[in-house]
Amino acid sequence: MAKTILVVGDSISKGVVLDTQKKKYTLLQDCFFNLLADTLKAKMINASHFGATVKEGSRQLKTKMEKHDPDIVVIEFGGNDCDFDWESVAKDPGFDHVPKTPLDAFEYNICAMIDYTEKNGKKAVLTTLPPLYADSYFKWFTGCDREKGQSILKWLKEIWRIYWWQERYSNCIANIAKKRGVLCIDVRHAFLKGREFCQYLCPDGIHPNKEGHRLIFETVLSFIKEQASYLLPSHLSVQFG
Repeated sequence: MAKTILVVGDSISKGVVLDTQKKKYTLLQDCFFNLLADTLKAKMINASHFGATVKEGSRQLKTKMEKHDPDIVVIEFGGNDCDFDWESVAKDPGFDHVPKTPLDAFEYNICAMIDYTEKNGKKAVLTTLPPLYADSYFKWFTGCDREKGQSILKWLKEIWRIYWWQERYSNCIANIAKKRGVLCIDVRHAFLKGREFCQYLCPDGIHPNKEGHRLIFETVLSFIKEQASYLLPSHLSVQFG
């Protein structure tokens, strides 16, 4: 009997990459989700959206769970939740700016998604965040505008703090998984094992490129093979194409 896997997430799970020639975002055909769909003998449903936060993901989860009745739900959020309105920061660097989803609200919503999934008798799986490359991301959202960048730095203090702030959300995910006894795919660790993780990222410093998606695919595939007996009951064995 084939399994059904639902993925709820943001642009990373959607397969969004930056096209450097066209200077716009596009969908990667060989994204990790599509690679998995071609490899696993399973019904794969991608409910991920560009720019989605965990609050929007909660709504998607309930809608897609009712419609598709999946066996496994993979939850991938945090990249947009931890981000700031950089235009507002640039205009008023003296204000006490907060991210799109404060960390405590992020934790609450992730836990609520786990509760909803498990209440319906399904397996929840979390994923940590790929690291961002702070220098490239800073250049991207400032448009290399020196005046804008200097204004933001009055509030930010140091560019590296963007990496640290995003890492807090990834660590939050890992800690939730540990406390709740939920399986977690450690994507971040896979990126950081090498010396230069930026080779797996688009020039914007935040979206995995083609090589990054291949790395995520290999990481998820290895995870599935290792955790197969925990993910599904015996009559729903993991199969590969």
